[in-house]
Parts: sequence; structure tokens; C-alpha cells
Amino acid sequence: MDLMTRDEFEELVGEGEGPRVSAFIPTHRANHVREGDGDRLRWKNLVMGLESDLVGGGHSREQVKDLLAPAWALHEDAMAWSYMGDGLAMFLQPGWHATYRVPLDLPELATVGSDFVLTPVLPLLSDRNYVVLTVSQRNVRVLRGSRDQIMELEVPTVPRAFEDVMTSEGPQSDSVPRPNASGRMSQGGAVYYGASSLDNVHKEDLVEFLREVARGVEDHLAGRTIPLILAGLPEWIAIYRDLNSYPHLIDPAIERNPDDLSAEQLRQEAWGLVEDRLAGENVALLDRLHEQFARGSGVVGVEETCRAALEGRVDTLLLPPETSAAAPRGERPVVGLEDSADYALVATAVRATLRTGGAIRVVEELPGDVPAAAVVRY
Repeated sequence: MDLMTRDEFEELVGEGEGPRVSAFIPTHRANHVREGDGDRLRWKNLVMGLESDLVGGGHSREQVKDLLAPAWALHEDAMAWSYMGDGLAMFLQPGWHATYRVPLDLPELATVGSDFVLTPVLPLLSDRNYVVLTVSQRNVRVLRGSRDQIMELEVPTVPRAFEDVMTSEGPQSDSVPRPNASGRMSQGGAVYYGASSLDNVHKEDLVEFLREVARGVEDHLAGRTIPLILAGLPEWIAIYRDLNSYPHLIDPAIERNPDDLSAEQLRQEAWGLVEDRLAGENVALLDRLHEQFARGSGVVGVEETCRAALEGRVDTLLLPPETSAAAPRGERPVVGLEDSADYALVATAVRATLRTGGAIRVVEELPGDVPAAAVVRY
């Protein structure tokens, strides 16, 4: 799965020339051949609809062909459709495009306009998503999760097991002493592999192994703000924390042998930690909103929020789940933002908040059940 960074979101709201196309479809995860074929057909129909809309809007067929070339190239890449997530998002403008396979249930939707549509993928920017890292001798896993879903990521930079880092080519018998990362044999007797316990591994070798894991994770998460949750035995977690430099590693952790936990069990444990953390932070944000409102500076409602965002006053844009993942409505998959006035205002507020360095937070409920509010800087 692809983890969109804050920088990537900011790139999508940057200045650009020519039409901007945003295209989304729901997809199926790997190993579902029949569903993958259905996803390709859905994508083909959406791109054909875009072609018709663009040509009908006055763009030449040659311009449209160049603009949508990456979308058609993806359609022809049969292998790509075997490695999808829950949703596919593509953003195109003349001479540039970006594609993301995301763990979100996306609408079947395409828009053409002067700006990209971001709200369908906005939950990727909120703190309701997280990454779980299982630190284990036998099976290091990196998983991307939300409240309802979790899936393992393929991260080539992260070693999958202790022996991937700490052994050289040769016999793999459990009774054979292993050379450590420097190539010399460990002192103090043979090191045996099996149980995930600090007692079974020399401390210096464990530190070297976890250092390699940390480097790989930090390379993968560079530029992102997504919370990282550790799962592992307490002594392994303590060593990893000493080596970690990723700034969004949270406390507490899942202090159990992760080899005994399924992905679903990890989701349940991790979401409990994330939910508790978010609840406290959201209470503080809503308290600030109420205080500002009492002083006459509070911003509640779509129009006021959009105005404050355009003025650069928004510190934190607050959106309920139904707004944060909303999409413009239309009678057909290809729609124009002008057809959905409230959505267009929210979309403008999102772009303006990102452009001016503000944060975006999803909260369960806003005062008066409004679709948007903001904690402002002044």
C-alpha cells in the first residue's frame, strides 16, 4: 500500500496549469484474479468517461490523449491489477501524474477542474491511520491500519528476520553458532535460534539487528506523520526505542510476543491505543474551539471555515468522518465540482489549510452537527 505524505498532499494543492483530473475507484486486494479483472473494466469505463468529458469540454483529442496516457498505461498493466489495495487514486495534469493504491473504500469517481479533489483520500492524512511494527526474531512485519482494516505492507528495506541480518551464507542449522554483523563469531558460546527472547540472542547482535530494522522503517516513513506503534516483547521494544529516530513513534506499545498475534488481533490492540490517544487530543481541540467561540473568534460551519482557511487563519481544520471522506455527487461517475456547492467549499478549505501549513483532524462529532469547523490562529 502507498502511504501519502504531507509533502505529497501539499504538492497536489500546488499551482499548476491545464486541467487537473482526479480519478478514484474501489479495488480488490491481491490474489483475487476475477475481481482484479472487474477492477480493470471499471477503470477502463471511468477513463473513457473522462475522455468524453474532456473532449466535450473543448480540449483537443491530442491533448486528451497525452493527459490520460498514464491512466491507459495502468489499464494495460495486467500485473499491476494483481497488487491493488482497497482503493485506487490517480491524479493527472499535463506532463505529470501520481498514482496511489490505498487502504480506503473509495468511490467510483472522476473529476475535471482547476484543482485536484482530495477528500476521498483525506483520511490518509488524519491521525486515524497508523503503522504497526512487530519486532520479532522470526517475523518482522510492517502493517498499515485504521479503525476497521489492517494489512501487511511489503517494505523491502526492512529485514524480515534476525537471521537475515546476522548470518552469512552457509548452513542454517539451529545448533550452529552464527557470525554477527561484523563477521566474527559471537563470544560466550553458541547463539541458538528459536524463541523470541532476549536471552536467546547476544545483546550486541540484537542491537545491530534492530538498528537495521529501524533504518528500514524510517526510510519507508520518511516525510510522513503517521503514528508508529511497536508490538513486541518489552525488552525488544525498549532497545528499539533507544535506536529510533522516527519522530512519530508513540507510547505505549503492544507488549506481547507478536508472533502469537494475527493481523486482526494487532488491529484490535493498535486501534485501542490510537483511539485513546485521539480521544484525548480531540477533547483538547474541541475545548479550544468552544473557548474561541465564546470569545467571538470561533469558526463553525462550511462557509465560515472556508473563509478562514482562505485567509490563512486555520490552525486545525476539524471534519467529521462523513465529511472527511466525502466526494462530490453526480448522476454519472465523471462530475464537476460546480455541481456540489457544499462539497466545493469543503474542498477549498482543505486545499487552503494545507497550503498555509494547517493541520487536518477527523473528529467524531462537531457542535451542531456541522460538516466543518476550525481552530484558528487568530
